[in-house]
Amino acid sequence: MSEVTQKPGFRAYMIETIMFFSYAFFAVSWIAGTTLTPQIMEYFDLTSFSSATFISNAITIAKIIGNLLAAWFLIKLQPKKAIIFASVLIVIGSGLGAFVTDYWMFVAARFIMGFGGALFVVYFGPIVIRYFDQSRRATINGINAAAYNIGSIIAMVIVTPVITWLVTWQNSILFFAGCSLVLLILWMIFGEDFELNAPVNTKATTTETYTFKEGLKDKFNYIFPFTYAGLLLLYIVILTIFPVSNSAAVDPKVLSTVVALSGVVGAVAGIAVVKKVAKRLPVVRWAGLLMTASALGMVMTSSGTMALIFAACVGFLMFLPMTALVTIPQELPNMTPSKLTLIMGFFWSFAYLFETIAYYFIGVVIDTAGFKMGLYISIALSLSFFIGSFLLPETGKKNEVTN
Repeated sequence: MSEVTQKPGFRAYMIETIMFFSYAFFAVSWIAGTTLTPQIMEYFDLTSFSSATFISNAITIAKIIGNLLAAWFLIKLQPKKAIIFASVLIVIGSGLGAFVTDYWMFVAARFIMGFGGALFVVYFGPIVIRYFDQSRRATINGINAAAYNIGSIIAMVIVTPVITWLVTWQNSILFFAGCSLVLLILWMIFGEDFELNAPVNTKATTTETYTFKEGLKDKFNYIFPFTYAGLLLLYIVILTIFPVSNSAAVDPKVLSTVVALSGVVGAVAGIAVVKKVAKRLPVVRWAGLLMTASALGMVMTSSGTMALIFAACVGFLMFLPMTALVTIPQELPNMTPSKLTLIMGFFWSFAYLFETIAYYFIGVVIDTAGFKMGLYISIALSLSFFIGSFLLPETGKKNEVTN
């Protein structure tokens, strides 16, 4: 069966741009809320930092639930309205927090925002395979894989100036909600519906629907998130626990920033690698192994210079294989936008579920055995990326000609 006609014109790229920045500014709102934690704690008269962690945990729980429900919303509402719904949740959840006077209402607002973000990240997949042909998908996948990281960098650059400019944390949160609102309006103008069950690649032999029950029975939906979960855990640990660990030859905050910045370079390189290397799994396998080794070196070395080099390698190697990884389900036989949405829903939900449980376990280890031991365990768990590369199907072709 031939591939569905794609639209790699102005509308396709406009839709991709809106999607990318919508998720990037979701990340900005998330990080801004974390940055403003001291002011928020003071406003709600919180004395325990553990109480403040509910703000971030609410978003994580929302992502686990929202990822699983993303396909249901897409099918019920169709693509344009489903993405409008996700965007509205981000805007409302971001902005509502500025008006509530009760802490738990603020936590609920963050949950709403996280739920919208959870839906949104899943919808990248069907948009990519609908609007871009196979020669362009690697590039778009690589760009989308860096959306959260770009949001992190935007946050690093603008959050502090915005707080200084607008004075209060409420005004700052409203500012970022306004950015998401502008992107929502743009989506309402340029977004459109499309057929969800039409095959999108030449391997398609059927147009049968792929149900939630079938997805639960599909072993790919467990291997795929397992592979990514260890990397996700390490990334979050490096951005949250590592900066306060005092467990490196250089200020861990500096090393965390280096990891985030080098991740952008890795994402760009990952696009080029997928275009040049036909096979997907070797990229995942060896980048994953070297990432784990680099993270271990970053924590163990007593040399400041080597710590910086290892940090740059960690960020680079984390994002280098992401394009190859997210391309794998798009190249599976009988792939449709609705099936891909369900697969990516399982992917994000199960990966975050594993990360949440493991993150709590690492916290317990840190309380009992110190930061170093917690960091070593998170590094060891990141080997899931390497192990998963032996379990995933190879969807690339040995003699494939790439552009």
